[in-house]
Amino acid sequence: MKKTYRVIFHIDLNAFFASCEMAQDPSLKDVPLGIGGRSDRGVLTTANYVAREYGVTSAMSVYEAKKRCPNLVILPVNFELYHHYSEQFFKLLHEYADEVEKGSIDEGYIDVTDLSEEKHPLDIAKEIQGRLLDEYKLPVSIGIAPNMFLAKMASDMKKPLGITVLIKRDIKEKMWPLPIKEMYGIGKKTYPDLIKIGIQTIGDLVQYDDKRKLQIVLGNRMEEFIDKAHGIDDRKVDPHRHIDMKSIGNSQTYSTDLQTYQEIIEKLSHLTRKVVNRLQDDGSVAKTINIQVRYPDFSQINRSYTLESYTNNYFDVYNVVERLYDENQSDLPVRLLGVSVSNMIPESEHVEQMTIYDIEKNLPKEEKVLKIINSINNVYGQKIIKKGTKK
Repeated sequence: MKKTYRVIFHIDLNAFFASCEMAQDPSLKDVPLGIGGRSDRGVLTTANYVAREYGVTSAMSVYEAKKRCPNLVILPVNFELYHHYSEQFFKLLHEYADEVEKGSIDEGYIDVTDLSEEKHPLDIAKEIQGRLLDEYKLPVSIGIAPNMFLAKMASDMKKPLGITVLIKRDIKEKMWPLPIKEMYGIGKKTYPDLIKIGIQTIGDLVQYDDKRKLQIVLGNRMEEFIDKAHGIDDRKVDPHRHIDMKSIGNSQTYSTDLQTYQEIIEKLSHLTRKVVNRLQDDGSVAKTINIQVRYPDFSQINRSYTLESYTNNYFDVYNVVERLYDENQSDLPVRLLGVSVSNMIPESEHVEQMTIYDIEKNLPKEEKVLKIINSINNVYGQKIIKKGTKK
């Protein structure tokens, strides 16, 4: 009989970089520990839970951290060590499921639906948590849910060493009272705008009745966020989600770390324009947009979003790029940015059925402006003119 439910785990390594250092040197276990730059101008990548009791947090300056915790021990980033432990982490997860999706160096999703036929999901979670702690000294929090979104929300509810079950009938009690900024996918740029229109909690989002105003803030993902607030997420655990079969992309490593949101956004806009120009030159259109963000400690995130239809329009692509960054941005400086598109087909194979009423909508004036700008730049052989971005 085909199963009508899924059992998904989101497994999140707690204070991962600090945990790796403590696993290597047990004498660090009970002392406040930060990872990052050692000079007062440096920034912490993470801190262990002892340090957090003093108010020390990731992305905090070393100067401020030392003010809060004068006996703070600070170690430099050791990415080789963290990569080693990450490999062990994912190797262990593969013992429990074939479908393992890597979210980042320190988090992953696994589908244990089949295994749950033989063993209770809570017992599986306790075994995974116990083995990671016993074999590698790595503490993890695990969220158990019927889909990926709820599993991610659940794993964040109790740290460190938490195991939380979140099913749809419990979301009104467990998830709706949470501040809207804690909803996965709501970025640091978006949640202040939601608060301005009166949405303080996830429950407020569900009950908000001015859809016109809500769409201004959330754009074309409004219905997606409302569905997720109701516990609806149809995504499946996909080990290949972030693997590009054919793609066009550009990335840039910066000699001076990018510090401000505005300069990061400007660099992303520049990279997006280069990618779209190459996509157009290739005579192709794409559906999936990807971003890569790497921090000074060489940790990084890779995020992607697939549109409903193919495009090679700069504004379509950039809107997704900006949103992906907003939803996943850190307070850490940025060392590298990358933008790419994948899931491509030749433009000649892309046919959209339009009615007469769709024609004006599908030929935005911005596209005409972009073509004029490109033609001027092509004549002069350099980019003497460009379209401004909103601030």
